[in-house]
Amino acid sequence: TPNDPIQLQYAIIFAIMTKFELQPIEYEKTIIAIMRRLPSERLPYLVEFARFLEFQAKHPPSSLQPTELEQSDRDAQWEALLAQPQAKSRLREMAQDAREEYTSGNTTEIGITHVC
Repeated sequence: TPNDPIQLQYAIIFAIMTKFELQPIEYEKTIIAIMRRLPSERLPYLVEFARFLEFQAKHPPSSLQPTELEQSDRDAQWEALLAQPQAKSRLREMAQDAREEYTSGNTTEIGITHVC
């Protein structure tokens, strides 16, 4: 993560500009304004998100999809894993843990705004 504020600004601007095709000056102004309003401890999250956008621009979702053979191998691995004797009890434990976290309020609501 860049520590220099100027490097940070350029990293974010570059990543966002590679993802979207709008007026660079307006994006720069918007991003810099957002950066200035954020507490310094939140800036690494902004950089990480910009890097995520940059990664998406370089690797469209279709290029990340497994081939049929890869998917078949993954399915076989899951089947073998779930066929093990301890799998059923471990899945029950995980479900119980999740239920306890939910009922005790130790979960975070996930807001889905866009479905691909």
